[in-house]
Amino acid sequence: MDKSDIPKRKKFTVPRPKINVSISHKWTVTVLILSFVLSVFFSFITSMLMESLTLLFAFLLLLIIIAVNIFFDMIGTAVQSAEERPFHSLAARKVKGARESISVIRHAPQLANMCCDVIGDIAGIISGATTALIVTELVAVFHLKGILPSLILTGLVGALTIGGKAMSKGISMQNGNAIVFAVGKIMYFLKHLRRR
Repeated sequence: MDKSDIPKRKKFTVPRPKINVSISHKWTVTVLILSFVLSVFFSFITSMLMESLTLLFAFLLLLIIIAVNIFFDMIGTAVQSAEERPFHSLAARKVKGARESISVIRHAPQLANMCCDVIGDIAGIISGATTALIVTELVAVFHLKGILPSLILTGLVGALTIGGKAMSKGISMQNGNAIVFAVGKIMYFLKHLRRR
């Protein structure tokens, strides 16, 4: 059988999505430096706070850190799933926060990276350090032995964080435009507050 008789396979390509986002390589360097500085700063603040807090307040601080992690992950996911088109008509009617919402969507890679990765990872590091300090305090107060307290608390923190993020993903993807609009309104308010 001649090779020319064999039909040639068609090469299929997947088109790129039509999105209007800005990509910056300077952002990568900025994020590296920012992540290091923020991680060191917040870890130091947390360890200083933990020394003066009771166990109850230490647990409350841990829950706040987990909630912050979930909240910013929700914003990061919403920014990636939001559509720019509805905000153009709002901006044309000069609705407060519409222009800022468009800017948020156009800077989606940077904002998603900041919310999901930078803040999320720093919150993860701090929650890990806080968990370790709580376990140390629990062992000292209740004279516990073995690694079981550490395993249980670490498991609970991981379950709350991952479960919370899993729940928030669907909510933020379904309500991406509304969440971005809320962020846009906050940005509008802060911009005009700064001008005053």
